[in-house]
Amino acid sequence: MQDPEGTPPTLKRVLSPVGVVLLAFSALSPAFSVYIGGDAVLKLAGTGAAVAFMLGGIAAAILGLLYAEVGAAFPGAGGIYPRLGALLGRRVAFPYIVLIAPIVFAQTAFAALGMADYIRVLAPGLPAMPLVFGGMAAATAIAVLNIRFGAIVTGIFLAIEAVSLTILVAVALLHPARPLTEVLAHPVMLDHGVLKDVPVETLWLAMVSGMWACGGASWGMYFAEEMHDAQRRIGRVVAWTGVVAAITIAGPVIVMLTSAADTRALLSADAPIAAFLKQTGGPVIAIVVSAGVAAAIFNSLVACMIAYSRYLYATGRDGIWPAPMSKALGYLHPRLHSPLVATLTLAVLSTLMSLLGEKTLLILISGNVSDYLLISVAIFVGRRKGTTGRFFKAPLHPFVPIFGLAVTAMSVAADWLDPDAGRPSIVLLISLFLAALAYYHFRLRQVSKDWLIGHQGVEALGAAD
Repeated sequence: MQDPEGTPPTLKRVLSPVGVVLLAFSALSPAFSVYIGGDAVLKLAGTGAAVAFMLGGIAAAILGLLYAEVGAAFPGAGGIYPRLGALLGRRVAFPYIVLIAPIVFAQTAFAALGMADYIRVLAPGLPAMPLVFGGMAAATAIAVLNIRFGAIVTGIFLAIEAVSLTILVAVALLHPARPLTEVLAHPVMLDHGVLKDVPVETLWLAMVSGMWACGGASWGMYFAEEMHDAQRRIGRVVAWTGVVAAITIAGPVIVMLTSAADTRALLSADAPIAAFLKQTGGPVIAIVVSAGVAAAIFNSLVACMIAYSRYLYATGRDGIWPAPMSKALGYLHPRLHSPLVATLTLAVLSTLMSLLGEKTLLILISGNVSDYLLISVAIFVGRRKGTTGRFFKAPLHPFVPIFGLAVTAMSVAADWLDPDAGRPSIVLLISLFLAALAYYHFRLRQVSKDWLIGHQGVEALGAAD
């Protein structure tokens, strides 16, 4: 575990803002959000998807400011939990770590299954699980390499992804069918083959889904420790990632709906956006774009593995787990400076979780509303203590954290109305958080004093409760 000079290897600051943006956009995958998330919202709310993505995109961009402020205050690896440790104490950080751990594996597995599903659309005879295993192995091989190389690879795939979105927008703009004002003012949905006005409550649920599809600013936080001059620059990178992501994801869906000549045929299709491309642009364009989307999903899998391996590495380095486990997860390859064991652990456990199937994985990931809630509270605490807002300050305080709390309430209500995945997910994840909180209170309070949370020079991260 030693460098030639005899010092322990550390994550190296080798990324520019462009590298962080490439990795963050690859993880959030605009093409996946448009072609998969867009289809889901179209099936839920019909042409109301335009309103849902417009309002959801605005909400996601505003919420990105929360991540920008705490990310700039504490620019370390590990995603959100070190920031919670700094601002809200270990009593909150530990249950959050326990809550996120299964979500990390489940979300990676879900991406691998989504990639396999899309490849099978192009080649129906291929078996699903070998595609999952093969995709996971290929993504792991890239994720264990130097992160600068990972940024280059994901950047190449991201260019392919951008082409698929550009084709969708170009086809839509060249075939206008109705004004945007009509789409926004009179949303309709298909109900048993009949076009009907979209109920307000359905629009509300669709807006929450659109917000989740347009979100992704937080991905940049996973790479902050490997970015040059991160404390001064990461806040702006995260904030602009949130804005550009919202535009990049919401825009194509909205434009497409102004071009769909046959609304009934669009909404009755199994894959509405792919059907629109085939009908409007022709089968060749549809196949080219579908291949691009499959590449985008694989790219998202690679970037997710790079990001989440940093989360696992940070928990090991910070001594969260029993000593042997922490030592293993905290191991960095001496030459590549990548979290080798953490990446392999992520790959193995995510591959095993893929055997649970998409429905079970959705139950694990769809009800996580903790991020906006805890980050919003952390901003209030950080502003009061003067530990946030120095390098990046969310404007119009306290509007943004209050908005985050309101979005949390909306998300809880939306998930509760979904008895198949959302409601059991909320119950499961809240129970897991409370169980971890109780375990910390009764067993870990003294042990946690040895945690090295944020030992990368940010003293506040080691603050006691």
